[in-house]
Amino acid sequence: MLNTKIKEMKKISISKETKAIIFEIFLFALGFLLMPVKFLFGTYPFGLALVCASKRHTPFVFAGAVLSVVFFMESNIVYLVALVSILALRVATSFIKKTDFKKTELGKGNGKKIADLLFCEGVELRVVVGALAALGIGIYNVIANGYVYYDVFVLVFATVLSSIVTFCLCGFFEESTKRAFSLGVGALLFCLAYSFGGREIQGIDLTLIISYAVVLYTSKNFGGIRGAVVGVILGVAQGGTLGAVLGIGGIVSGFLWSISPYLAIMCSFILSIGYAISLSGYDAVVYLTPEILAASLVMYPLLRFEVLPKPIVINKDEDKGMAVYHLENKSTEIKNKLSNLSQAYSNISKTLKRVSQRTKNPDKGGYLDIALESCESHCYFCPKHNICWKRDVATTESNINKMGEALFVRKEVTKGDVEEKFLHRCPNIDKIMEELNNKNKEILARSVKSDKLDVCAQDYEITSRMLDSIFKIEKDMTLDRELTDKAVRACAVCGLVCEKIEVVGTASKSIIATGVDIQRSKCTALELKQEMEKALGIGLKEAEITEEEGYATLKMESENNFKVDISAKAYTKDDGEVNGDSCLCFEAGSKQYMIICDGMGSGREAQLTSQLCVELLNKMLSVTGEKEIVLSMLNNLIRAKNMECSSTVDIFELDLVSGEGKFVKSGACPSFVKRGENVFKLQSKTAPIGIMKGLDAEELTCTLDKGDMCVMVSDGVAPSKQDSRWLMQYLTEFKGDDPKVLSQGIMQEAKKRGTKDDMTVICAVIN
Repeated sequence: MLNTKIKEMKKISISKETKAIIFEIFLFALGFLLMPVKFLFGTYPFGLALVCASKRHTPFVFAGAVLSVVFFMESNIVYLVALVSILALRVATSFIKKTDFKKTELGKGNGKKIADLLFCEGVELRVVVGALAALGIGIYNVIANGYVYYDVFVLVFATVLSSIVTFCLCGFFEESTKRAFSLGVGALLFCLAYSFGGREIQGIDLTLIISYAVVLYTSKNFGGIRGAVVGVILGVAQGGTLGAVLGIGGIVSGFLWSISPYLAIMCSFILSIGYAISLSGYDAVVYLTPEILAASLVMYPLLRFEVLPKPIVINKDEDKGMAVYHLENKSTEIKNKLSNLSQAYSNISKTLKRVSQRTKNPDKGGYLDIALESCESHCYFCPKHNICWKRDVATTESNINKMGEALFVRKEVTKGDVEEKFLHRCPNIDKIMEELNNKNKEILARSVKSDKLDVCAQDYEITSRMLDSIFKIEKDMTLDRELTDKAVRACAVCGLVCEKIEVVGTASKSIIATGVDIQRSKCTALELKQEMEKALGIGLKEAEITEEEGYATLKMESENNFKVDISAKAYTKDDGEVNGDSCLCFEAGSKQYMIICDGMGSGREAQLTSQLCVELLNKMLSVTGEKEIVLSMLNNLIRAKNMECSSTVDIFELDLVSGEGKFVKSGACPSFVKRGENVFKLQSKTAPIGIMKGLDAEELTCTLDKGDMCVMVSDGVAPSKQDSRWLMQYLTEFKGDDPKVLSQGIMQEAKKRGTKDDMTVICAVIN
């Protein structure tokens, strides 16, 4: 069997008795938690409604609610009587509903029949019982408090509310329709979120973390629409604008799970926080980012490796005989979703840009018109109107223009901006200047809003481009018939049972086996790998198995043609500050990446900026190889920060299949490639990330071969052209192929030359 390092989707067998016990404990806990929760106008609808809505396991909900009333609620006698009355009414209505129980003969399972009848009345009767319970409590409060109108209002409100909540929760216990069950789950989630909303530990909102985790789980298993609905429900229960924020996270991740878990988590996080910022300003980063980030980090491995399975109850009425999805049809479906989502983001970006343009600051002529309009509004009824606008028009127009120019240049008008003659002549000058300064404040406020809209528009545009780039990526699926025949024979030899197996690709090969029968297959993962390598004559990576709706697919990728030995060294200048450089080396698919980011300036701010750049590049390049789009997103993010700090970006991308190398530089130092005795310098004249509105980066391409050495440095090693000469000379004279020796040697030589900046060196040898 395929049992070595291959992911098998084995279902855990749980007996019916165990499932029943778990469900009964769960209902007991729900009754205990929801009963003491106070809602609007001092009502307690959730626990009472749950006791009314539950079916066969009602005694457990009742026990939890009673225990909660005893320990946590005031006036507990009233609610204890209400709970007992509910139980009695439900028992009575159960027998009224089923009048044929008396026909059961003695000795023919009569006890079992009666037990089956209890608490199984229809939804309408359960809703009526819930309304009667709330009505009884309301009547008691009206009498006890002396017939106050407020209590009468609360009586009506509680009765209607109890009916609605009971009806919604009934769906959770229904087995007939999936729609009713979805309504019940939504109502239950609202009750739980409302119950625990605002609970914090050390300033961290645990309810928000759990809510966002539930949204991601729902979108992963049931789609973006349901994820958005669940997000809105949980957010509304906790108040504020969380409904929209969580809803966006659900719908965005739902569209992208089938493409990449990285992309789903990343985009939902970025767009949720971005939308929160657009609603509440940058304060949203402080009170939302830790919780949403924590939920994303926790749920990614759980959902990526399917530690949390899809609940069986959701599938109870779904078609068990679903047709098998072919890879081509699934790819087309994914492309259509990505294309539609990309177009939607593009349209949103255009709309935001149009709104942003309307709120831009006026030019000089605009400020002059504002000054003229303000003066005319006060001059119309002024007693000196004839003097200003008939006898001495030149002085009037000159001073109005001066106020407009002062407003345009200094954003403020003072008495020193006008002539003494005009100042003494105009009786309304103070009012005019105050009005102009107030109008300017409004213009500045609109300008800030315009900047936020512009940044948000660029975010949507970049996201659209990123999705479109993924949509356009076509994996090489050219069928290799010769290797496919060999793979079929290898399957027969090693005992792999599958419906179909193919070998596709030209430079890089992929072995895809669909319809794999894991139980009947006789080989281990290692045996399969060895047999396939022997038959095909190529090196292969370990096999991966995925299963969807009971249909298993096995995939094996060929080993890369190139490998890279890498050594990175960093040095912090001796001034007590932290290192402003950040570097990272990682492999994504068939690409090897090496990155150096140097935060402009020094200290903590420079370090944070460079680390932000490195982390974002790592996550995004792992999803898409479109470096221009990723850098545009990074540039926009750095510009949107409140800190005046930019960063250089130096990226080296090596295709491990073809050997093509690409250096992408934005304000970065030169890089070097050593081949034999020759050393080549690759440099560009570009600005660091975050300085310019548009991206300023250059890509340099070269073809590498085995034995070549690549060197990347920060400006602490070679800040000028003269400094890079000694480095080229050092590389020319260097003998050997050990990247550790080379990086250590460069660092020591740079220290001897008295560097005054942080230093980072990455050396790589292609094998």
